[in-house]
This record gives sequence, C-alpha cells and structure tokens, in this order.
Amino acid sequence: MEPTNDTSLPDAGNPTDTGIPSAKTDGIAIDPRVARTRRSIWQALLDLTRAEGFHAVSVAQIARRAGINRSTFYAHFPDKHAVVRAELARLLRELRARQEQPTPESMARFDPQKPHPNALRWFTHVAAHEAFYSAVLVSGELAQFEGEVAALFTSWAEARLREWPGDLKPEIPVQALIAASTAMNLGLVRWWLAQDPRPSLGEMALIQQKLQSQGIWPLLGLRAGR
Repeated sequence: MEPTNDTSLPDAGNPTDTGIPSAKTDGIAIDPRVARTRRSIWQALLDLTRAEGFHAVSVAQIARRAGINRSTFYAHFPDKHAVVRAELARLLRELRARQEQPTPESMARFDPQKPHPNALRWFTHVAAHEAFYSAVLVSGELAQFEGEVAALFTSWAEARLREWPGDLKPEIPVQALIAASTAMNLGLVRWWLAQDPRPSLGEMALIQQKLQSQGIWPLLGLRAGR
C-alpha cells in the first residue's frame, strides 16, 4: 500500500538494475565474495529451472553451472529450496529499503492521477527481476513459492498498518483487506508480465493506485487526496 505521491521522494530506480546482492543482510555485512557466490548459485538455479523445471534440477547441476563444487554450495545453502527463499527475502529487503513509509500528511497530498514514486518503484523492481516474478507468477516454473511471496507481502502490509500513526476504522476485517491487497498486487504483476505489448511503468502505477485508493484504502478508513 503506497498512499502518497509526494514528488520530493527519491527516484524510482533504474528498471534495468541488475539486482546485485546488497553488502548487508539483516544489518550484517557480507563479504563481497560470498555475495558473488550466492548470486552465481541463484542465477544457475534460475537458468536451469527455466530450461528443465525446478523439480528436475539437482544440486550437482547447480554447482556445476555456477562454477563451484557441491561442498561450496552446501556451505551457503542446505538445499535448492533455500536458494529461492534467500533470493526472495533479498528482493523484498531491497524493495522495502526503497519505499517510503506513508503518513497522514502524505496521504492528504495523494493525487491518484499522478504516478506515485512508491508505485513506480514496485513495478520498476518487478521489471528488474522479471525472470523471478515470471517464474513464480506467469510461467509456473517456481509456482510453489507463490504462497511464500504472498505471505511476505502480507507480513509487510501488517507491519505498515501497525506503524500507522492513528486509529483505523475498517469497514471489514483488516486481515481480509490485507489479503485482498496482496492478491491484487500480485495479480497485477501476473497480468502485466503476460501482456504483449506491456503497459508502461507509469500506466501500471496509475492502475495500482486507482485500485488501492478507490477500494482498499476507503475500506480501511483511510482518506486519500485533498
């Protein structure tokens, strides 16, 4: 949920961002060599998954493709499922670090006709990591992780609402609204990635904002706009 489009916010980022892992994970600095190895493992798994399917890929194949031995793989991850989960967690940390926390003041300045930086950042983030989101939401190669993606977004939304500086007066249960918001955002990504040609980042930001500002936010008891 991104209820502000204050143009003084930082830029939305580069949609061609390669997504190199951060030098920190949960506040703990990571050796650049470790980050590079983990990144090569992830890329090897993703490439093999697209070629053969996730279930058919072995750790030995991943290690060979990444240019490492199996012992090095196991020094970083217990299995291939952990590789996907680590990448998902990293992607969402990266996204959260770029997003601004909404406030009542920023909500009052919201203009649904203008692409908001947070909404732009979301679709920029998806475009930068298209291979992952497509494998989860469109092609189905990593469809078994869709529930985990949804759970992490739900947890994030819950945390944001806990931090909201005021009383909410939802018309229906908050958990139902969060579930609807999560499903809507992931559904938009699924639809967008399947389009040819695709709507622009700005067009998608406006679609998301309209759905939120005319549906989810009013039902939460949040007022947007002047």
